[in-house]
Amino acid sequence: MLETTNEVLDTAAANEIVISRVFSAPRAMVWGALADPWQVGQWWGPKGFTTTILEMDLRVGGKWRLIMHGPDGANYPNEMTFTEVVPFERIGLELTGCREGAPLIHFHQSMTFTDEEGGTRFTVRITFATAEERDQNVRDFGSVEGGNQMMERLNEHLHERSAHPIEKLAGKAAAHELRITRTFNAPRELVWRAWTDPALAKQWSGPKQWPAFHMELGKKPGDRWRIGMRGLAPGTDTPVEIWQGGVLREFVPPERLVYTYAWENRANVGLPDDGDPHETVITVRLEEHDGKTIMHFHQAFFATAAERDGHNGGWNSSFERLEDLVNTQAAKEAQ
Repeated sequence: MLETTNEVLDTAAANEIVISRVFSAPRAMVWGALADPWQVGQWWGPKGFTTTILEMDLRVGGKWRLIMHGPDGANYPNEMTFTEVVPFERIGLELTGCREGAPLIHFHQSMTFTDEEGGTRFTVRITFATAEERDQNVRDFGSVEGGNQMMERLNEHLHERSAHPIEKLAGKAAAHELRITRTFNAPRELVWRAWTDPALAKQWSGPKQWPAFHMELGKKPGDRWRIGMRGLAPGTDTPVEIWQGGVLREFVPPERLVYTYAWENRANVGLPDDGDPHETVITVRLEEHDGKTIMHFHQAFFATAAERDGHNGGWNSSFERLEDLVNTQAAKEAQ
């Protein structure tokens, strides 16, 4: 087990709860455990809880929606809005949530990541409107003990993930990752088909202004894939075709899809063309939840933050088209 220290800091104000722990793991690894929607769902919450991540858009103004499921069967829906996101350093958010049927609780939460001898200090600071609200939360929900239990679960998770090469990556490049989580009101098998059936994938692939006109998809690791899209060259009225492609690495129906991704001509999409294809790797995980599908999308690593952010806009536009498609298809198949 990773060696850690755990403490409730006495620097907290009367209306705050502050819990801090040092993990013997690189800061990039600790950051990834929180920033990756799939990972955070493995350890978030006190001992005995499980957590379903419904949505996680890690940017200022982005939403984070989850449901914690208690060992007694009670559900605790939480809805958060990110107010600050500085990769590898800090996250701020406003939270509204509570046990189902109970009055809602509101508070601000900050999380910081700092280097410390032996590893990374991860500090959570929860700020209530008043000291009375803070004390009631501790009394009614055991939030201090629950926070310490969650830190222990994170410690166990980091230990399990320490052998995974992507979490060992440290440095500036690791900041240029894209993570998107969306929930679709459709069965997982349908969402999987929308990703892997060329006829369906062609209907949603590409942003709204760059719809796909050509689609080749593989069915096993080692197969190549290729998509062509049409639109206007950035900043002009000139029609242009853009192509992207790569190789399948994993194909596990209906759960997991992993493939490499690169533009055939970066200049056509307004990116620097230095002869390096700047290949990234995309991982798509699909989870079932109450008849719906939670999609965890991860793409890494981009050459720059600007390139990552540009792809963020393009993928979210595509996923809006995917949502429309699976909703329509689900309605047809239900008839």
